[in-house]
Amino acid sequence: MYKKISAKRVSPFMKQKRQLDDSPLRLAQIARLKNVSDDYSHLGQDYILSHITTNTSYFYAPVARRFDGHTMIIGVKGTIKITIDLDTVEVPPNSVVFVAPERVFKPIDWEGEELDGYLLFLSNKFVYDLNIDLNAINTNIFTSAKAVLTLSPEKVSLLIRYFELLHRNATEQNPYNRHIARALMSAAAYQIMAYGEEAEAGAGMLKPNSRKLNYVQNFLRLVRAHHKRERAIGFYAEKMFISPKYLSLIIKEATGRSAAEWIDQYVLQEAKNLLCYSGKNVQQVAYELNFTNQSSFGKYFKHLTGLSPTQFQNR
Repeated sequence: MYKKISAKRVSPFMKQKRQLDDSPLRLAQIARLKNVSDDYSHLGQDYILSHITTNTSYFYAPVARRFDGHTMIIGVKGTIKITIDLDTVEVPPNSVVFVAPERVFKPIDWEGEELDGYLLFLSNKFVYDLNIDLNAINTNIFTSAKAVLTLSPEKVSLLIRYFELLHRNATEQNPYNRHIARALMSAAAYQIMAYGEEAEAGAGMLKPNSRKLNYVQNFLRLVRAHHKRERAIGFYAEKMFISPKYLSLIIKEATGRSAAEWIDQYVLQEAKNLLCYSGKNVQQVAYELNFTNQSSFGKYFKHLTGLSPTQFQNR
């Protein structure tokens, strides 16, 4: 089932270590995982697969990073602790979590007698070639950005078999490597979709092929791409070739939240990330988020959080 993880604020100790490279990492830049993984493989600019265990040093130098592609984490043994943006998310055994492109991701620690899990990084080009929208895998991603898909050990074992085949495919010389990789990843994606639908059955959530879900996915894809510069509903409605009124109606009906609330969520989260991680001052953050001046940004931020940007930054 999908389990919503309660957001826990990052500790003061971690705040001292906050740092962020504003430029999202590309797949080739993640290749350094080879030095801290027990099992590691990659296929060109398509994907990187890393097996993390008790001896993996990945968690001993936690740095906040953005990745420009999709990230999938599978927990097998032990509880993996990460932050997505500024919230702590726990990945318990037999669970899967997805990190959308350009979210601020940071490994923290793990708990338990033994650690076992997998990190899969997928380039946007590879995902595009799959002809599958990975946002549809986590079909309630638009109702909770901090959702973990909890599975049975048997279902996790099947996913691991796909990962093992991806690893083997990447380490063998074969003219059809990329075709095999696409087939394997597509199969794994559809398998996770099926698991997600089972978990959502009877919960009133949208089906992956529903028209409403398509609108939601297109809208959120556009918001992710443009929220730093555009906050007007009309901009997104025009991109989707529908009226602002209809866009607001369909998003509200599908998610229980208005289009404006979704836009505010993305803008606010980006503002928090920049204030905490980037080292930029309030004026610079206001400029980066396309506010006319620091004052208008301050009013916007305080209206949504109850704190001024400076108060939030100095906590």
